[in-house]
Amino acid sequence: MHALIAAVLGAAILMPDATAQPADAIFVNATVHTVDDDRPNATAFAVRDGAFVAVGDAAGMMVHKGPDTEWVDLDGATVVPGLIDAHAHLAGLGQLELGIIDLSWTSSYDQVIEVIKQRAETAPPGEWIIGRGWDHESWPTKKLPHHADLTAAIPDHPVWIARVDGHAALANARAMDIAGVSPESEDPDGGEIMRDADGIPTGVFVDAAEALVNRVIPDSAYPDYAAMLLEGQRLCFEAGLTGMHDMGMTTAESDLLRALEASGDLKLRVHATIGKRHALEHMTSRLPYIGDRVQIKAIKLYMDGAMGSRGAWLLEPYADRPTDHDGDPWVGLATEDPDFVETVANVCLQRGYQLCTHAIGDRANREVLDAYERALKSRAAINEDHRFRIEHAQLLSPTDIPRFAKLNVIPSMQARHATSDMRWVADRVGPVRASGAYAWQTLVKEGSIVANGSDFPVEPHEPLLGFYASVTRQNEQGEPSEGWMPNERLTREQALKSFTIWAAHAAFMEDRVGSITPGKRADFTVLDTDIMACEPADILTTKIFRTVVDGETVFTHE
Repeated sequence: MHALIAAVLGAAILMPDATAQPADAIFVNATVHTVDDDRPNATAFAVRDGAFVAVGDAAGMMVHKGPDTEWVDLDGATVVPGLIDAHAHLAGLGQLELGIIDLSWTSSYDQVIEVIKQRAETAPPGEWIIGRGWDHESWPTKKLPHHADLTAAIPDHPVWIARVDGHAALANARAMDIAGVSPESEDPDGGEIMRDADGIPTGVFVDAAEALVNRVIPDSAYPDYAAMLLEGQRLCFEAGLTGMHDMGMTTAESDLLRALEASGDLKLRVHATIGKRHALEHMTSRLPYIGDRVQIKAIKLYMDGAMGSRGAWLLEPYADRPTDHDGDPWVGLATEDPDFVETVANVCLQRGYQLCTHAIGDRANREVLDAYERALKSRAAINEDHRFRIEHAQLLSPTDIPRFAKLNVIPSMQARHATSDMRWVADRVGPVRASGAYAWQTLVKEGSIVANGSDFPVEPHEPLLGFYASVTRQNEQGEPSEGWMPNERLTREQALKSFTIWAAHAAFMEDRVGSITPGKRADFTVLDTDIMACEPADILTTKIFRTVVDGETVFTHE
């Protein structure tokens, strides 16, 4: 008898004292990609009290079966660890379902205006009309818009619609009047009011200039924040996400997040960052918070804008906008002082916070790396496990790529940005500099851990679209046929890690989640297709069968 029990136990990896009581549920008949190097593949696993207790095959699970254990036959489905989006905006995702106009599908300025006009026809007089998602690179003209046509179509409602990247927005004349913007208005530090040849504002505000309009928009123009968070959670679960890293909350918003966790309404794992304006006050008044589903132990800063709106800070001028309106070289916008980044980095090291800094241009990335390095050296902490991050890291000078691993700085990147932006990157920076864009594989080979995400709602929130982009460097139409700069593709194993264990590592959570390993929390995603073996195009049609957090099914496909 003892020999039989030993043989059965040998068919599974167990957590300590795993046989003390029966499992709550046993899942069998699956292709399980564990992302655990000790046992990368399995066909069954057991869950008890929200944790994995055994991983192996069906025979090995029998020792965990009790009279009340749920036996779940997955009928050949594929299981991966719960997918994690390492850079996104939860409320931003939810707001598109709750009244903010989604313009991401539009393909011309005329179409954008028509959508806004339809909303204005039913909106109360004077009500703000808010939208986001337009992309002039998808329009026939590929030119940034002028407000004149928008103002002519909607003269009486203030209109404020953000570009897809969120780093530029368009206002009509009514909105600019309310904001007090005129030809005499000066550009703020780190921002630009776009102007026509006569110096008249076109209605486009870039980066820090967006605040000129944002400050006069009433809170009532936006949906309830808690409702946005919960709607975002619902969409995440439907997409197979069990966790996400939220990039930029206020302290008050993070308190609301904690309240939703305490009430049990929030089940998604959220690694929340506190945005710049609240950073120093938050850190000096509060210690990091580590809860069951929520942790608040990171700060978010912005070093520059985005390449799409030519606000990313470059080492050399833009190829397609070499000078500004005054004839000076145009290298984008520094939206933060590097010395301030260093100051915040020092406080983070003192207070136990992680620093995550948005940097897209090659100059911005270099300045952030320099600031991090100065802070780390000043504290004699070059090897400290601080896990500072650079968010996006889209355009890098080749000399800066090895510095990420050397400084233990995590490149937090979004695969689908590459396949969205590949249409115009060479136009922005020229073909030579473009070779350092979205350099995932090079970073990995230099020793970096790449945390993958979507930046939703900038890109779609479905992580499998990011997985597909990671392994193909193609858009959803399979273009270009060989992939854009295919040498930077991730392998499927790397891509899965980037959405699971590497993303967990980027939030100091790899001991709790990120792999299907005995002792870790039972977060997993069930798919109808084996994304590790199927044809690349089949990744795009893969369905989410089930999403599970802490052993609780939070979504099932009907």
